[in-house]
Amino acid sequence: MEKNKCFLWLLLLIGAMGVLTSCEDENEDNPLRNDLLKKGVEPVLVGNTLEFAYAIGSTDGTPIKAVEVTASCPGAAGTGISKHSIYTNHDNGNEEEMLIASETSTEGAVSKAYLVDTVAATVRYFYVVPEEAKGKRIRFNFRAITENTSVSMSSPEYTVSSVEIFKNLALRSGERCCFSLETMQSYTVEQVEQLGIADKIDFIYTFKPTMGSGWTFNHGLVSPSNEKGYLYPVEIPSGAANRTLLERRVWPDGQLKTSGVPTVYVDEMDLRNLTFDGVTTHAYDLGQDQGVAIKTHDGKYVAYLYINETSSNLKQMKFAIKRLTLK
Repeated sequence: MEKNKCFLWLLLLIGAMGVLTSCEDENEDNPLRNDLLKKGVEPVLVGNTLEFAYAIGSTDGTPIKAVEVTASCPGAAGTGISKHSIYTNHDNGNEEEMLIASETSTEGAVSKAYLVDTVAATVRYFYVVPEEAKGKRIRFNFRAITENTSVSMSSPEYTVSSVEIFKNLALRSGERCCFSLETMQSYTVEQVEQLGIADKIDFIYTFKPTMGSGWTFNHGLVSPSNEKGYLYPVEIPSGAANRTLLERRVWPDGQLKTSGVPTVYVDEMDLRNLTFDGVTTHAYDLGQDQGVAIKTHDGKYVAYLYINETSSNLKQMKFAIKRLTLK
């Protein structure tokens, strides 16, 4: 069949790597071969999507009827098998989609795809990490099925980090400038006082070109307990007094960036091992692709804030945060 020609190289690869597969009903007469690849090496976080490429092939032309994936923990909405495979067009080098499944479904921990006209394909499976998996280990079993036989293999175990990730956050000097790591929300000074949440405010964003003494300040995050000079011209909400530890850190993190290919990450161990000098309660002269390490007054949270964008004209900062609950 014409559309399967592009997968012939896959059959050869799978055949050569047969010793690495774990086969159900494995015997010399079984024509099925399979292999598995997880795309990406980033830490596994709640809300993230894991993508697997499950390569399957029949050495004697036996049609593959279905693929079934069973997760050890049911995934969140969006989990399932794609109806399309992706292959590289050898004529132009472009990646192109090819329809390989007539029907797909996900019920609980089990995802299924019913294949059409397929003797070799790379099936794509997407798993959205659920809240219930936080701090646990998860694994997946992949199974390809023909009329008379099947082949299967299991993934390694993956530990779901206890770190939480929050994106598309913003602060604006003099407006929504107060931030709480407990609620992961920004507030105006008036909102903080109206809601009675002054004790939940961990830092305040302010923008000014220089401090009174003339040294550069620009974009800054300041603990509510700090001297008023650091916070001026932003007012401190009545009752806000948390002494939050803040230290500038330039740690690249591909999971917090809004663009680019992720290659470097701040993981759970980085946050657990954060050390502070104990006296720095402000971070200033901040800019794009810089960051701030944070520890709350009560020691409940540590976090890493990554700055995606700043605007001196708007007196605004856009950022993302990784947060770890310590107690």
